[in-house]
Amino acid sequence: MRQLILILLVIALGAAALTLLVMRDAGVAHLGWGDWQVDTTLAALLGLVVAAMVLVGLTLRMIGLALRAPRLLRQRKARRQQERALRDVADSALCLIEGEWQEAEQICKRHNRDAQGGLVWLLGAAFSAHRQGTSARRDDMLRLAETRFPDASRALRLVQAEMLIDEDRLEGALSLLQALHAEAPRQPHVLRLLTEVQRRRGEWDAVLQRLPELTRLRALPEERLLALEEDAVEGRLTQLGATGTEAVQTFWRDIRRSLRGRERLIAAYARALNASGAHDIAVDLLIKTLRERGSEALAAVLAGLDSSQPKAALEATETLLARNVNAPPALRLFAARMAWKLDLWGKARSHAEAAIASQPSVEAHALLARVLEREGHTAKALEQAQHALEHVFKTKPT
Repeated sequence: MRQLILILLVIALGAAALTLLVMRDAGVAHLGWGDWQVDTTLAALLGLVVAAMVLVGLTLRMIGLALRAPRLLRQRKARRQQERALRDVADSALCLIEGEWQEAEQICKRHNRDAQGGLVWLLGAAFSAHRQGTSARRDDMLRLAETRFPDASRALRLVQAEMLIDEDRLEGALSLLQALHAEAPRQPHVLRLLTEVQRRRGEWDAVLQRLPELTRLRALPEERLLALEEDAVEGRLTQLGATGTEAVQTFWRDIRRSLRGRERLIAAYARALNASGAHDIAVDLLIKTLRERGSEALAAVLAGLDSSQPKAALEATETLLARNVNAPPALRLFAARMAWKLDLWGKARSHAEAAIASQPSVEAHALLARVLEREGHTAKALEQAQHALEHVFKTKPT
C-alpha cells in the first residue's frame, strides 16, 4: 500500500511539472522511421512515454500477482485450516471435560491427518474411544499414531498401558510395561505403572523389591511410598500365613523396625500367625501390645482369635480390663469367649453383657444367647438370638 501511494505521488508530481512546462512552451517533436514520419508536441510525446511506462508497470505487476496467486491461495487455505483447528481444539477440550466422548472423537478424527498436531489429535481420538469402551477403535488410533510418529512409540505404548490398567486388563499392561522398563529402566512413570499393576495382581514380593528404586528416583511422594509399603507388607503377611509360622516370623523380622510398630501391620502379623496355626503366639502378641497401647483395631482382631490356653488368655485379658475401665468392647468379647471355653458361664455372661452394653455386635449377642441357653434361660437366649439377627440385617450392606 505504501509503494502504491509513493508511485501515485511521483506520477502526480511529474504530471504537475509537465503541465508547467507545457504552459510555458509545448515544444515540437519530429519522429521518423523509414517512410513514416510523425510531428507532435514535446508535451504529447512525454505524455505517451509516461502512459507507456505506467502501462508496462501495471502489466508487470499483474504478471507478478498471477505468478504468486497459487502460493497466496495456499497460504490463505492454510490460515483457514489453522483457524478451524484452533476452534476445534477448544471444542474438543470442552467435549472431553463435559464427557461428550463421541463428539470429541469425531472432532479429533477430522484432524488426525494434519501435518502439525496430528499426534495430539490421534491421542484425543484414542482417549475418546477408550472412554466410550470401544477398545478396537482406540487401538486402531494408537497403532496409526505409532506408524505415523515412530519417535513417539514409547510414549504411545505407555498411554496404551495406562488404558489397559483402567480396563483391568493387567496381563496386557504388564507385558507392555515390562518391555518399556527394559528399554528405560529409570523412567519414573514406567516404574509407577509397573508397581501399580503388580500391586493389583497381589505380587507383593515384587512390589517390596521395587520400593528402593521408587524411593531413589522419587517416583512417588513420601506418604504414598509409605502407604504402598504398608500395603505390600500386609499383603505379603496374608500370603505367608498359608505357608507356615516360620515363614511369617522370618518375614516379620526382616522388615524395617519402624514398620513393626505400626498398628495396622501388627494386626496383619497377628492374623497371619493365626492363619499359620500359631494361635497362642498371635494372642500373646496382641495382649502384649494392648498392655502398651489401647487400640480398638487390635482388640477387634484379638476378639476373633482362639487360644489353646484359654485360662492364661482369660487371666491376662481380665488384668487388662481391671487396669483400664475404658478398654475396647472387643476385649470384653474375647474374655467372654475364653470364659465360654472354660465353662465359666457366669464370667462369660458378665463379659458378654458388658460388651453389648458398650458396643452391641452380632458376635456378642450370639455368644450371650449360647451362654443363656446353656444356663437354661431359653426365653432370654431366644431374645438374644433375635437381637443378633436384627443386628445382622441392620449392618448388612444394601
